[in-house]
Amino acid sequence: MATPQTGAGDPKRSLELLWRGFGPQQSRPGPKPRLTVDRIVEAAIAVADREGSCFGMRSVSAELGVGAMTIYRYVPGKDELVDLMIDRISRVDGTEPDLAALGWRAGLEMIAEATWEVHERHPWLLEINQRRPVFGPDSLAGYDFALSAFANAEVDDREKNLIITSVMNLVMGTARQYLLRDRAEAAPAAGEQEWWEVQAPYLNRAIESGRFPNIARLEGESSWDITGHQAMRYLLDRFLDGLAPRMEAGGRDGTRLELRFRRD
Repeated sequence: MATPQTGAGDPKRSLELLWRGFGPQQSRPGPKPRLTVDRIVEAAIAVADREGSCFGMRSVSAELGVGAMTIYRYVPGKDELVDLMIDRISRVDGTEPDLAALGWRAGLEMIAEATWEVHERHPWLLEINQRRPVFGPDSLAGYDFALSAFANAEVDDREKNLIITSVMNLVMGTARQYLLRDRAEAAPAAGEQEWWEVQAPYLNRAIESGRFPNIARLEGESSWDITGHQAMRYLLDRFLDGLAPRMEAGGRDGTRLELRFRRD
């Protein structure tokens, strides 16, 4: 089955639906419609959380308790619906902290942590090709929020975009390695534990052969005890350490507030 991607449908219809709240609102006489675009988007996200990005429109209809063709009165098809789902998940609700007050480093840490948590809740996002995004109000609000981390840092606009893109890439790259789920129709025959148990004898013989001396020198189980979040944080911290001299050279963002996220 093909990998879903943003911008695969009719961009004009996606944009009309994404920005529907910004145009003149027409009131229609009679009873309110049973469905709304918002309800369909929320139902589709719930289905994707269970089934992955290759969910079908019939599953969304079943989630809403309506006929298979009913939702097509509100959205043209799955391609446009994916655009709406991606935008909705980018939503900020106004309760977020003031990134400008935190400082650039703590602000970027918070953005990275929030991005990781979103992909933990919705791992199917990692299956979506977002090379050609369709921007709606929620995704633009999320991007505007991220830019506020640079309010007191002297970096040009292009570098701001490069930094945000780098943070997103390191978070999502690590998430793809640790958070992607097996698809039900193509799941491996062996479970996770069984997979490692089958490999163990081969790995042990390989190390005992002396052909892999550097691996053999790794001692203690803690060498391999690494969670996805720990791997992401290590990469993020090293990236921010390297970025610090550049960011602090301007002198306007003199305070460095540290946020330390503890995860079990």
